[in-house]
Amino acid sequence: MEALWQAAFEPANVVYTILLGIIILYWITVFLGAIDLGALDLDFDFDADVDMDVDADVDMDTDLGSSPGWIAGTLHFFNFGKLPFMVLMSFVIIPAWIMSIGLNEYFNQGRWWFPLVMIIPILFVSLIIGKIFSTPFVPLFAKMNTAAEPIDYIGQVCKLRMTASASRFAQAEVNIDGDVLLIEVKTKSDDTPIARGELARIIGKTEDGKYFLIKPESKA
Repeated sequence: MEALWQAAFEPANVVYTILLGIIILYWITVFLGAIDLGALDLDFDFDADVDMDVDADVDMDTDLGSSPGWIAGTLHFFNFGKLPFMVLMSFVIIPAWIMSIGLNEYFNQGRWWFPLVMIIPILFVSLIIGKIFSTPFVPLFAKMNTAAEPIDYIGQVCKLRMTASASRFAQAEVNIDGDVLLIEVKTKSDDTPIARGELARIIGKTEDGKYFLIKPESKA
């Protein structure tokens, strides 16, 4: 353990050790409840249509400041923007630290340039490892983000659970990404009632904001 501690703070490894220390401090503060998982997020603004397989082409239209599209495509491939930044970096920094310790211990013979030459290979391999181990968590965080965002019901199709009219509110089901949500609805004053089991489209809200206004789907 003492040898590992000494190796961690050798000049060739100290940068990776500092980054690892930041990751450890981040997780400690998360577990203590001082910050949430996304507290230190960077804003990766992707507007992309990605169809990627092992040998697939990438067709991407992205808005990432003035960065070229291939940079945004590369970041997207490595799951940046899909997970909280520090969570993703945890998957990257830990293997980078391990590789730096191992390579400098067994292959560096006191050559000052060796750590510099290994920066790009270590970064690339760490990103690949980070992608492999972080990918299973992408759907989980996507689900969490969807749940955290306010839902825009306007324009959605709903199914009536009871007859709705202008004078009588009813409950309706809305399917949002596979989740069935219940909302309270009414028709506009000049519309006929909509029977239980029929489909309707949400077109707005009442003036008091308590109910959503709906029209039969065929008339929306």
